[in-house]
Amino acid sequence: MTSINKNKRKKRIFNKIITILLLIFILILFSTIIFLNVLSFKNTIIIFLMVLLISFGLVLCNFSKKKGFRIIGYFFSLILIIISLIIEIYLCNTLGFIFGATNNHYILRNYNIIVLENGKYQDLANLNNETIGIYNNDNNLKRKINKKIDINYKTYKNKDDLIEALLEEDVASIILEDMELDLINEINPDTYKKLKSIYKIEIKEDVSSIKNDIDINKDTFNIYISGIDTYGNINAVSRSDVNILVSVNPKKEKILLTWIPRDYYVDIGEDLNDKLTHTGMYGINKSIKAVENLLDVKVNYFVKVNFSSVVKIIDILEGISVYNDETFTTNENITFEKGNIFLNGEEALSFVRDRKHVTGGDLGRGKNQIKVLEATIKKVLSKELLKKYNKLLDSLEGSFVTNIDQSQIFSFVKRELIKKRNWSFESNILTGTDDRRYTYSVSSQTLYVMIPSEESINNAQSKIKEVLN
Repeated sequence: MTSINKNKRKKRIFNKIITILLLIFILILFSTIIFLNVLSFKNTIIIFLMVLLISFGLVLCNFSKKKGFRIIGYFFSLILIIISLIIEIYLCNTLGFIFGATNNHYILRNYNIIVLENGKYQDLANLNNETIGIYNNDNNLKRKINKKIDINYKTYKNKDDLIEALLEEDVASIILEDMELDLINEINPDTYKKLKSIYKIEIKEDVSSIKNDIDINKDTFNIYISGIDTYGNINAVSRSDVNILVSVNPKKEKILLTWIPRDYYVDIGEDLNDKLTHTGMYGINKSIKAVENLLDVKVNYFVKVNFSSVVKIIDILEGISVYNDETFTTNENITFEKGNIFLNGEEALSFVRDRKHVTGGDLGRGKNQIKVLEATIKKVLSKELLKKYNKLLDSLEGSFVTNIDQSQIFSFVKRELIKKRNWSFESNILTGTDDRRYTYSVSSQTLYVMIPSEESINNAQSKIKEVLN
């Protein structure tokens, strides 16, 4: 008799555990769905009622006196718990990814303590009580250096004077950012070979985010896409090699892609001019302001990606198809035949980076970048994405950042789920004339730039207004 009572108590405890777990998981699941607000009210109610009825039936089965009903109840309760858990993981991954991408408003500046390659200072300790040349009087930077060594500072007007002081050994070392070293390597490789970084300092700077009061499901808007020329951390300051303005009209279901050459000579404010690509070295807001001045538009949002992002996205999507206008072979020794071609992530990156082997140089490269972007957007908006959804989010973590609000993203997804829109795409490539000019970032010598064509700018502004109005 005692054994029978024990068995009954065990069954009741097991029944309660299964039932409680079932109700907890369902409650968490619906709380998350309501918080994300990606389903229509009607669909949310229908799903809620269906799951509620099924759960009620399973609870009755779990506490049934008939063993067969209890087994059925246990089995399907476990199935429903597992399904709820899987859906919850997907939703939490979505929430975590979007939160990370939309609340990531800071930049990382990587500073280098530079000495002469063949000089006597080859270690940080050698610089103790010596003089470092700087032109950035960042107190936070100085504090970090002073924690390591005792140092004296000598301030210069610009980095050209700074480098000259080191070469003439007026100072023991100087401080330059990663992107400044890259720029020296690009324009003066002989000087670059004489320099050596012996210590790195990372500084995190908060940046203000652009605020918008628009509904992306109803109102027209512009997104600036900046592709920086680095792998790794998306917050690292670097040149903006890919610059595309995406003009969206959700009512007309139209998207216009306006490609802007990286070497465009643009107004960056305060009567200063520079290459558009160099504005990325001063932060995304500087690039946005340059695009707004150039095209006389309001940029509502930005999306910033790097080379890692391109490779990951396209590989997760299992490749894309584009039409190639001409046969060419890249520096990576990859040959792209004329006609329809299929690209994986690395191939797509090589395809969009090459400008030396395509007709039109940078303009030819711009056409290929537009093709890859359009093909990627179309595939992302297709149903195929659902099969790779979780992998895509996991792979993109840390290599994508935007100022589009979380609620706007969820609202857009909700709209796409309720009524699949048939988006039409149009592209436009800005042109100009080759020239050499002094730039804000390099004042000591002229650099190759592209002077914007007035006709091309006017045409672009008309196209953008046509889509947005």
